[in-house]
Amino acid sequence: MKIDKKIITERIKAYITRREVLAILVVLVFVFSFYSVKAMSLHPHSTYTEKVGQYSQRGVLLHTAILKNNTLYGNTLSREEYPIPLVESFMFTYHYKFVPGDVVRGNYTLTGKVLYTVSKGKDEVVLWQEELFRKEGDLKNGEFMVNFNLNMSTLDNKTAEIIKELGLKRVNRRVIFETNVNVIGVIAGREVKENFKQNMSLIKDSSAGLYYFTNTEERSQRTLTSRITKENYVTKFGITMRASTAKKVFSLLALIFLTPLMGGIYTIRAQAPPRRFKDLEAYIIEGFPGEVRKKVVLASREDLKKAFELVDKPIMHYVDVEDEVYVIVDGEVAYEYRERKAA
Repeated sequence: MKIDKKIITERIKAYITRREVLAILVVLVFVFSFYSVKAMSLHPHSTYTEKVGQYSQRGVLLHTAILKNNTLYGNTLSREEYPIPLVESFMFTYHYKFVPGDVVRGNYTLTGKVLYTVSKGKDEVVLWQEELFRKEGDLKNGEFMVNFNLNMSTLDNKTAEIIKELGLKRVNRRVIFETNVNVIGVIAGREVKENFKQNMSLIKDSSAGLYYFTNTEERSQRTLTSRITKENYVTKFGITMRASTAKKVFSLLALIFLTPLMGGIYTIRAQAPPRRFKDLEAYIIEGFPGEVRKKVVLASREDLKKAFELVDKPIMHYVDVEDEVYVIVDGEVAYEYRERKAA
């Protein structure tokens, strides 16, 4: 059986020009256009940072003074400041710890120095320095502890000798302790290399008559993160799809339904009767003219247009049996144009 393509085409035209069909197509185009615009604003991927691990380091210098004979404090004293005349010597404990310590290895160096300086404007000039001690070793489970002493009477005697040698009256003395730790290990699947440094000072404040320490505790902490990229998904009408796919699908569906909609609108317009008086439609009103003394019959639409431009009055329209009648009334004169109704 041979199918007549012309009949099929006519049936399709008749179907897509039905008002209910056009209404459905308008709704579908609007819906899928709306979701298409929303999908366009979505990024195909989301990137976020996730914590995968962390580690910390801490160094602490503990100090206790051995005192000369006194009736106030006893033999030892631990506090922030110490009276200079009562201090015979200091006992120190330095403790460093890396957490987690079971996944790292490393080594350390702890040195003590005494610096003899003078002030030059805002600058400090080091005239002489001596190393008091040096402690070195390997970390055990990420930590180490060192005990050491400093005899202040012996140091004072040594200072007096150096000042005498320098031949200066105003020489400052500063005792410093320096820690340097190198750590390497694997945390959360990543190689970690750290260099921990801590500089501590024993200050002799002669004007206040006190010894005190600076920077006796140092901490550091670091968080390990990972950037994770995740594909975004969209769920509509019970269907889940990638955001990148949704952009294409919704745009394609909007286009698919837009095509028959535009075809239906075009067909309706093509089937509509021609507009006879396109330029004069705004001035045409429905109605019958009254009695006039004179009637002028116009032969063409162009004559009707010229009469309208001449008298500048509304054009009345009515149907007389099989004729479309257009009349312009100017006082007692009527300008009338007739033409057959369209079939």
